[in-house]
Amino acid sequence: MIKFFRKIRQKLLSENKFSKYLVYALGEIILVVIGILIALQINNANEQRKENEFELKILKEIRSNLQTDLEEILEDIGLMEDINNACSVVKNYILTQDEPNDTLSYYSAQLRVTPHFSPIVGGYDLLKSGDVGIIKNDSLRKEISYLYDMLYPYYKTYEEERSRFHILHSEHKLLEYFSMNFDIKQNISYYGLFFEISQEDFTKLKTDTQFLKLLSAISFENNATLDRAKRIEQSIQTLIENINSELKSE
Repeated sequence: MIKFFRKIRQKLLSENKFSKYLVYALGEIILVVIGILIALQINNANEQRKENEFELKILKEIRSNLQTDLEEILEDIGLMEDINNACSVVKNYILTQDEPNDTLSYYSAQLRVTPHFSPIVGGYDLLKSGDVGIIKNDSLRKEISYLYDMLYPYYKTYEEERSRFHILHSEHKLLEYFSMNFDIKQNISYYGLFFEISQEDFTKLKTDTQFLKLLSAISFENNATLDRAKRIEQSIQTLIENINSELKSE
């Protein structure tokens, strides 16, 4: 093709048709420019296609991560609701019963539980490794960042506070009266964990007003974390719905 145009130029110059040569040269320049523009447009279209595919990949990965997170936070919420119930049952048992039995063993073991939420951040890390602007929907992009950079870390502070409380106050007090055991096959176990207490220790426990106060404190710490966990659950569900809407619109 280049040789063809070169021959035309040489022929026009040899015939002293300079004006026609200028017209031809201008036309050739225009064709080159048009070719460049078409090539750029094709390249931009390819880049845009790659960006769109990468955006879909990230959104699907984040959605998958969030679905797993939702399952875990719901499980943690269930555990915390069990803990609240256990505080009431154990307190009522201490105030109304004179001998320990399997009911006390089962519910007192739940006081030892401290659920821990471990969100999966692979999709969000993938997003941050590139250009976060790859997600074109501004509100969706901000919602994703808010969940991972603000809500998740803030919820972690609640869990850490509850863990500190358990280490400083609950753990040693529970072990003062109960022996802790683990046997997944034990009927009275809570996820394999169960407590045992002697008649002598139970009699002492009934007169320990500090233990009743501890039950109230455990319930308070647990409720604070539970309330925040329910907000996390709602935020995850909303974000999943918004991602689904965005994927459908692509």
